[in-house]
Amino acid sequence: MEATYKPSRSVKIAAALMLLVGVVAVITGFTTDPSRTWANLLLNNLFFLTISIGALMFYSLQYITNSSWSAMFQRIPLALGAFLPVAAILMLLLYFGLPDIYKWAQPGITETDKLIAHKSPFLNVPFYMIRIVVYFVLWISLAYALRKFSLKEDQQADLKYFNKSSYFSRIFIFVSVIFFSLAAIDWIMTIDAHWYSTLFGFRVMVTSMYYAVALIVLLLFFLNGKGYFPQLNQAHRHDLARYLFRFSIVFGYLWFMQFLIIWYANIPELTAYYYPRFVGEWQFFFYAEPLINFAIPFLVLMSDKVGRKKEVLISISLLLVVGLWISLFLQIMPGSYGAIRFGFVEVGLWIGYAGLFIIAVLETLSRSALVPKNHPLLEESVHHHL
Repeated sequence: MEATYKPSRSVKIAAALMLLVGVVAVITGFTTDPSRTWANLLLNNLFFLTISIGALMFYSLQYITNSSWSAMFQRIPLALGAFLPVAAILMLLLYFGLPDIYKWAQPGITETDKLIAHKSPFLNVPFYMIRIVVYFVLWISLAYALRKFSLKEDQQADLKYFNKSSYFSRIFIFVSVIFFSLAAIDWIMTIDAHWYSTLFGFRVMVTSMYYAVALIVLLLFFLNGKGYFPQLNQAHRHDLARYLFRFSIVFGYLWFMQFLIIWYANIPELTAYYYPRFVGEWQFFFYAEPLINFAIPFLVLMSDKVGRKKEVLISISLLLVVGLWISLFLQIMPGSYGAIRFGFVEVGLWIGYAGLFIIAVLETLSRSALVPKNHPLLEESVHHHL
């Protein structure tokens, strides 16, 4: 089979239909409940942006650590980053719905809320939009550089392109650690403007790689089922399972520490965030979040023998897709929309975004060889063993 993936007609049609469902959901949402729709647009944009940033961080980490095991399928995380330009456009469009999402963006709020007035030099619409532009310019520029040198390596077997990829990977990791943490504070934490957590931005940034690895697993096995990556073996599955297992521990630790410190301190401004989630109508999502994102992956993947099985990896990865949505739903909806609603708007918008994401990723994958031809560590990856 050819080394370049070409999406089948049925896949393209399915993605287009998914996108159409999303358009219908947007129209339905804005004609029935605009506030609910804006909050869901933010949620879904962050859902797929988290995966894109996390995938490029995973890709960069492979270069920084000179990891050979993943060299064979490094084009997959690189392609997952293709959603960044789309996310940038959609995030800028949220400008028109900021007052429906953020209390601090509502006209006249600084006259009645002293705390928001105190934070207004940072929490104001013009500066917020400027920060969005800065974030995406940095991410997209560096993602372009990473892809550029990866493709140049295909054309010419020169170690300088590998070294340049390694150099820009270091920059991307540095930029992502700082600016995706800040973006998480801007886009999610300021929804509850009276609350703050020094762990929040770091937690969102680190766990982005967790969900990105889950998507890498799903896309890798999808392509493997089509006859690509025939060299994929038990050792590769083992390492992917270890990544998911270790990130489940990181997620569990950060989730519990953020909750424990705030709940134990019992400071009203801080517990105001957790109280409705912990004892109110959001209680189901509060307990579902650590169960799906930590407990189940941790217990299932603890066994190497079980974790490296294809069916187990796919199942856990699909579960984490649900886990990411629940996590963002719990972080965004109580402070923005304020009530639990789950219907066509929520499902349809996610389907539409998923269709757009699939189109961007598969189109990017089809433009180059799936396996980097002249990667210096490729042979080690192909013959990787336990």
